[in-house]
Amino acid sequence: MRKFITLLCFIFISMTAHASPQDLFNTINQRLSYMEDVALFKAMNQQAIEDPSREGMVVDKAKAAAAKKGLKPDQIEHFFKAQVSVAKAIQYRHRADWLSQPAAHLPRDLQTIIRPALITLGASITQQIADYVNQNGAFTPDDFNSFNKAITTKYVSAGDKQLLFSALMEIRGNS
Repeated sequence: MRKFITLLCFIFISMTAHASPQDLFNTINQRLSYMEDVALFKAMNQQAIEDPSREGMVVDKAKAAAAKKGLKPDQIEHFFKAQVSVAKAIQYRHRADWLSQPAAHLPRDLQTIIRPALITLGASITQQIADYVNQNGAFTPDDFNSFNKAITTKYVSAGDKQLLFSALMEIRGNS
C-alpha cells in the first residue's frame, strides 16, 4: 500500500512538474463558461450583475493565494480584475439576448453549485499561473494563439481575450 501511495504521489508530481499554458487556458475558459448560469440565476432572482463586495472578495482571495505561491499580489490582482470584467461582460451580453428570446433552460444554483465551482477553478487558475511563471518566467506573445483558441466561451470578444492575455503577460515568476 505504501508503495502504491508513493507511486501515486510521484505520478501527480511529475504531471504537475511541467506546467502547461494550455491547461491554464482551458481552466480560464471553463471558469468563464459558468457566466451564462450566473447571469441567468441573477436574472431569475432579480440580482444585479455587478456585486462590488463579492468581486472585491474574489480579488482579495486570489491575491492572498498568489502571495502564498510566490507571486506578486498586484500582478494577480490585475489579472483577476480583468477576469471579473470579462465575466460581467459575458453576463450582460446574455441578459441582452434574453430580452428578446428567453433562456431555454434553468440555471444551476449559484450558492450550492456555481460559486463552489468558481472558487475551485479560481484556486486552480492561481496555482497553474504560479507553476507556469515560476518555471518559465512569464507568458509571451507567442502564447496568445493557444490562448485565443482555448477561450471558446460564448460572448468572449476579441477585446476581452486581449485584456485577459495582456494581464497574464504582466505576471512574472521568481526565476
